[in-house]
Amino acid sequence: MITIYLVRHGQKLPHAGDPGLTKIGLRQAKETGEYLKQFPITKIISSPHKRTVEIAQQITQVLNLKHSLHNALIERMNWEDQGITRQEFIQEWITATNDREYIPKYGDSSLATGQRIHQLVTEISKDSDHVVLVTHGGAILDYLRNIFGDEQMAVLRTQYDEGEDFRMMNCAINKVVFSDVPSLELLNFIDHLTDTSE
Repeated sequence: MITIYLVRHGQKLPHAGDPGLTKIGLRQAKETGEYLKQFPITKIISSPHKRTVEIAQQITQVLNLKHSLHNALIERMNWEDQGITRQEFIQEWITATNDREYIPKYGDSSLATGQRIHQLVTEISKDSDHVVLVTHGGAILDYLRNIFGDEQMAVLRTQYDEGEDFRMMNCAINKVVFSDVPSLELLNFIDHLTDTSE
Protein backbone atom coordinates (compact mmCIF):
# COMPACT_ATOMS: atom_id res chain seq x y z
CA MET A 1 0.00 0.00 0.00
CA ILE A 2 1.23 3.50 -0.86
CA THR A 3 -0.04 6.94 0.04
CA ILE A 4 0.86 9.82 -2.23
CA TYR A 5 0.56 13.52 -1.49
CA LEU A 6 0.31 15.46 -4.74
CA VAL A 7 1.35 19.04 -3.98
CA ARG A 8 0.95 21.86 -6.47
CA HIS A 9 3.72 24.44 -6.59
CA GLY A 10 3.18 27.73 -4.76
CA GLN A 11 2.48 31.16 -6.20
CA LYS A 12 4.94 31.77 -9.04
CA LEU A 13 6.30 34.86 -10.72
CA PRO A 14 4.00 35.88 -13.62
CA HIS A 15 6.18 35.40 -16.69
CA ALA A 16 6.89 32.82 -19.38
CA GLY A 17 9.79 30.39 -19.17
CA ASP A 18 10.72 28.74 -15.90
CA PRO A 19 9.63 31.21 -13.21
CA GLY A 20 10.46 30.77 -9.55
CA LEU A 21 8.25 31.49 -6.57
CA THR A 22 7.10 34.79 -5.13
CA LYS A 23 7.58 35.58 -1.42
CA ILE A 24 4.02 34.35 -0.87
CA GLY A 25 4.87 31.14 -2.75
CA LEU A 26 7.87 30.50 -0.50
CA ARG A 27 5.72 31.00 2.62
CA GLN A 28 3.09 28.65 1.17
CA ALA A 29 5.85 26.05 0.69
CA LYS A 30 7.00 26.27 4.32
CA GLU A 31 3.41 26.03 5.58
CA THR A 32 2.88 22.98 3.38
CA GLY A 33 5.97 21.33 4.84
CA GLU A 34 4.72 22.07 8.38
CA TYR A 35 1.36 20.47 7.56
CA LEU A 36 3.00 17.39 6.04
CA LYS A 37 5.06 16.79 9.22
CA GLN A 38 2.10 14.87 10.69
CA PHE A 39 2.49 12.12 8.06
CA PRO A 40 5.29 9.49 7.90
CA ILE A 41 6.75 10.83 4.64
CA THR A 42 9.64 8.71 3.31
CA LYS A 43 10.33 10.30 -0.07
CA ILE A 44 9.90 13.62 -1.90
CA ILE A 45 10.03 13.83 -5.70
CA SER A 46 9.48 16.98 -7.74
CA SER A 47 9.18 18.15 -11.30
CA PRO A 48 12.45 19.73 -12.48
CA HIS A 49 10.82 23.14 -13.04
CA LYS A 50 12.17 25.89 -10.79
CA ARG A 51 8.84 26.59 -9.04
CA THR A 52 8.42 22.93 -8.01
CA VAL A 53 12.06 22.51 -7.02
CA GLU A 54 11.78 25.56 -4.74
CA ILE A 55 8.68 24.06 -3.10
CA ALA A 56 10.39 20.69 -2.66
CA GLN A 57 13.44 22.38 -1.11
CA GLN A 58 11.27 24.14 1.47
CA ILE A 59 9.40 20.93 2.30
CA THR A 60 12.64 18.94 2.59
CA GLN A 61 14.03 21.48 5.05
CA VAL A 62 10.98 21.13 7.28
CA LEU A 63 10.87 17.31 7.01
CA ASN A 64 14.64 16.83 7.09
CA LEU A 65 14.60 14.69 3.94
CA LYS A 66 16.27 14.88 0.55
CA HIS A 67 14.33 15.15 -2.66
CA SER A 68 14.84 13.94 -6.21
CA LEU A 69 13.62 15.13 -9.61
CA HIS A 70 11.56 13.24 -12.15
CA ASN A 71 10.42 14.34 -15.62
CA ALA A 72 7.14 12.41 -15.26
CA LEU A 73 5.99 15.27 -13.02
CA ILE A 74 6.44 18.10 -15.54
CA GLU A 75 3.37 20.12 -16.45
CA ARG A 76 1.19 19.09 -19.39
CA MET A 77 2.09 22.37 -21.09
CA ASN A 78 4.62 24.99 -19.97
CA TRP A 79 4.53 28.56 -21.30
CA GLU A 80 8.18 28.77 -22.33
CA ASP A 81 8.13 30.73 -25.59
CA GLN A 82 7.66 34.46 -25.03
CA GLY A 83 6.76 34.73 -28.72
CA ILE A 84 3.50 32.98 -27.88
CA THR A 85 0.93 35.24 -26.26
CA ARG A 86 -0.60 34.23 -22.96
CA GLN A 87 -3.99 34.13 -24.74
CA GLU A 88 -2.71 31.65 -27.37
CA PHE A 89 -1.25 29.46 -24.64
CA ILE A 90 -4.47 29.50 -22.59
CA GLN A 91 -6.58 28.60 -25.63
CA GLU A 92 -4.40 25.53 -26.23
CA TRP A 93 -4.62 24.71 -22.51
CA ILE A 94 -8.43 24.89 -22.44
CA THR A 95 -8.71 22.75 -25.59
CA ALA A 96 -6.40 20.11 -24.10
CA THR A 97 -8.32 20.14 -20.80
CA ASN A 98 -11.65 19.50 -22.48
CA ASP A 99 -10.44 17.05 -25.14
CA ARG A 100 -8.16 14.77 -23.14
CA GLU A 101 -6.63 13.11 -26.22
CA TYR A 102 -5.82 16.42 -27.94
CA ILE A 103 -2.05 16.92 -28.30
CA PRO A 104 -1.41 20.66 -27.88
CA LYS A 105 1.20 22.61 -29.84
CA TYR A 106 3.28 23.16 -26.69
CA GLY A 107 3.18 19.92 -24.69
CA ASP A 108 1.41 16.65 -23.95
CA SER A 109 -2.21 15.58 -23.96
CA SER A 110 -4.10 15.55 -20.66
CA LEU A 111 -4.48 11.78 -20.90
CA ALA A 112 -0.76 11.15 -21.55
CA THR A 113 0.25 13.45 -18.68
CA GLY A 114 -1.92 11.50 -16.24
CA GLN A 115 -0.54 8.21 -17.58
CA ARG A 116 3.10 9.19 -17.08
CA ILE A 117 2.43 10.17 -13.46
CA HIS A 118 0.58 6.89 -12.92
CA GLN A 119 3.60 5.01 -14.27
CA LEU A 120 5.86 6.85 -11.79
CA VAL A 121 3.50 6.03 -8.89
CA THR A 122 3.52 2.37 -9.93
CA GLU A 123 7.35 2.35 -9.95
CA ILE A 124 7.78 4.01 -6.55
CA SER A 125 5.05 1.94 -4.89
CA LYS A 126 7.44 -1.04 -4.87
CA ASP A 127 9.70 0.49 -2.21
CA SER A 128 7.91 3.47 -0.62
CA ASP A 129 4.97 4.03 1.71
CA HIS A 130 4.30 7.79 1.96
CA VAL A 131 5.56 9.91 -0.92
CA VAL A 132 5.20 13.61 -1.69
CA LEU A 133 5.05 14.42 -5.41
CA VAL A 134 5.56 18.14 -6.04
CA THR A 135 4.18 18.99 -9.44
CA HIS A 136 1.78 21.30 -11.29
CA GLY A 137 -1.96 21.92 -11.11
CA GLY A 138 -2.76 20.64 -14.58
CA ALA A 139 -0.62 17.53 -14.15
CA ILE A 140 -2.26 16.74 -10.79
CA LEU A 141 -5.72 17.06 -12.28
CA ASP A 142 -4.77 14.99 -15.33
CA TYR A 143 -3.62 12.21 -13.03
CA LEU A 144 -6.64 12.42 -10.71
CA ARG A 145 -9.01 12.44 -13.69
CA ASN A 146 -7.35 9.26 -14.97
CA ILE A 147 -7.71 7.53 -11.59
CA PHE A 148 -11.07 8.84 -10.33
CA GLY A 149 -12.87 10.20 -13.40
CA ASP A 150 -14.29 13.62 -14.17
CA GLU A 151 -17.35 13.18 -11.98
CA GLN A 152 -15.30 13.17 -8.78
CA MET A 153 -13.33 16.21 -10.01
CA ALA A 154 -16.48 18.16 -11.00
CA VAL A 155 -16.34 20.20 -7.79
CA LEU A 156 -13.18 21.86 -9.18
CA ARG A 157 -14.76 22.84 -12.54
CA THR A 158 -14.63 26.61 -12.98
CA GLN A 159 -15.77 28.92 -15.75
CA TYR A 160 -13.06 31.42 -16.71
CA ASP A 161 -13.26 34.15 -19.36
CA GLU A 162 -11.20 31.92 -21.66
CA GLY A 163 -13.35 28.81 -21.12
CA GLU A 164 -14.04 26.03 -18.63
CA ASP A 165 -11.19 24.47 -16.68
CA PHE A 166 -10.43 22.91 -13.29
CA ARG A 167 -9.24 25.04 -10.37
CA MET A 168 -6.27 23.77 -8.35
CA MET A 169 -4.98 26.24 -5.76
CA ASN A 170 -1.30 26.99 -5.16
CA CYS A 171 0.29 24.57 -2.67
CA ALA A 172 -2.92 22.53 -2.53
CA ILE A 173 -2.46 19.01 -1.16
CA ASN A 174 -4.20 16.04 -2.77
CA LYS A 175 -3.88 12.80 -0.82
CA VAL A 176 -4.44 9.47 -2.56
CA VAL A 177 -4.33 6.18 -0.62
CA PHE A 178 -3.85 3.02 -2.65
CA SER A 179 -5.11 -0.22 -1.15
CA ASP A 180 -7.51 -2.56 -2.97
CA VAL A 181 -9.25 0.49 -4.43
CA PRO A 182 -7.66 3.97 -4.55
CA SER A 183 -9.31 6.55 -2.31
CA LEU A 184 -9.04 10.31 -2.48
CA GLU A 185 -8.71 11.59 1.09
CA LEU A 186 -7.78 15.22 0.35
CA LEU A 187 -8.70 17.21 -2.75
CA ASN A 188 -7.40 20.74 -3.36
CA PHE A 189 -6.77 21.03 0.41
CA ILE A 190 -5.53 24.51 1.43
CA ASP A 191 -6.56 24.88 5.09
CA HIS A 192 -2.87 24.92 6.07
CA LEU A 193 -2.15 28.14 4.14
CA THR A 194 -2.19 31.70 5.47
CA ASP A 195 -2.41 33.20 1.97
CA THR A 196 -4.29 31.36 -0.75
CA SER A 197 -3.85 32.01 -4.44
CA GLU A 198 -4.52 30.37 -7.77
